[in-house]
Amino acid sequence: MPAVHLLDPAHVDALSCVHATHSAVDLNTAEHGDAVGRMAQHLSALMGSSPEEAEAIGIAARLHDVGKISIPHAILHKPGPLTVEERHIVQRHPEAGAKILQTAKFPLMKLASQIALEHHEHADGTGYPYGLRGDAVSMPGQIVALCDVFDALRRERSYKPGMSHEAACDVLSYGDDRMTPDIFDERVLDAFLRNQKHMAEVFEGTTAPL
Repeated sequence: MPAVHLLDPAHVDALSCVHATHSAVDLNTAEHGDAVGRMAQHLSALMGSSPEEAEAIGIAARLHDVGKISIPHAILHKPGPLTVEERHIVQRHPEAGAKILQTAKFPLMKLASQIALEHHEHADGTGYPYGLRGDAVSMPGQIVALCDVFDALRRERSYKPGMSHEAACDVLSYGDDRMTPDIFDERVLDAFLRNQKHMAEVFEGTTAPL
């Protein structure tokens, strides 16, 4: 039997179909996923992943929020603060996304499922859904977690303005009233900050990932 590669064209097409479905349901979240995917691919390459591995992480990362399909629109797009109960509903999306993506067992879909499950886990154990700590979170999960936060800081929402690149990097470096840099893997954070000019270009879509 021939070896199955991460970037088997049929498997890439399958994830593209899932992404297209997600985009039709929630374009804003899908656009966020596209930016996170670009940054995750670039950052993975900078950290030593092979071109195939980095591209696979980028493709899989586009679907990290696919579980938000399961969240009622009124909660997902609520303009004001969420209630405690609403926040708990939103925090179910990593497991929902992993469940959607694990229905197929080929390697690229498994990677996408893992990333969906882990992208809100924190290196210091304060994340969800399982409170995993350190290397218990995969490196792709750690990479996407940081890119997800950066994009969320930069992106304008109905309830907040978007930050400048410099302000967002300051939050990653020093924290704010909601988080500290301890939530990130030190290797991932260091690679991002050392290459922040390039990451800004990838976020803006003005340069192609490595």
